[in-house]
Amino acid sequence: MACPSRGNYQDRRQLVKNLCTVGSIACLGCSRLAFAAAEEARVHKFAAPSEMTFEEVFKFAYVNSFIPTLKVLANRVGLETIQQAACDSAAADMRRSAASLPGRGLADWAASLKEPNRLLDHVLAYEIVEDSEHAFEVRVTECLWAATFRNADAADLGYSWVCHPDFAMATAFNPRMRLKRDATLMQGDTSCNHRWELAT
Repeated sequence: MACPSRGNYQDRRQLVKNLCTVGSIACLGCSRLAFAAAEEARVHKFAAPSEMTFEEVFKFAYVNSFIPTLKVLANRVGLETIQQAACDSAAADMRRSAASLPGRGLADWAASLKEPNRLLDHVLAYEIVEDSEHAFEVRVTECLWAATFRNADAADLGYSWVCHPDFAMATAFNPRMRLKRDATLMQGDTSCNHRWELAT
């Protein structure tokens, strides 16, 4: 067997050098992947991202079980009972949430709508109509709750469970606060006209 020429030897040496470089990079990539997999393994499977859209979450949460159950309950106990239960629950939840806030004025109420969290940002479309010392008003033009309940032929239940408790939440936040609203997407209007005022 003939000895390789110096040129072939250098080519082979360069090839080995290149392969080692590529191998090192690949190993670093593998270690990163292994690290990411280890990090994911430390998170309980219940806490893993679901990768569902907000629309899919709402369909899963409401359409398959919750709305059919509410329909049965409404036939048995009446829509008014469901609405009152929703109001009582929403008011209690609001009192708990508001207890840790520094204040309970209109500005405190409006803060979550001026800087919405990820949920509100993805399930509502609205504009601020008034932001004054005396009133805070928004006009909602899109609502995933309204779309979900209306598509399930359950607008009356949606209004009782989702919309009507807004009045109870306002007074639970501040006994002097009043919500004025005479139009909702849930009831088939083109927008919801939420207006909160503090009674003098």
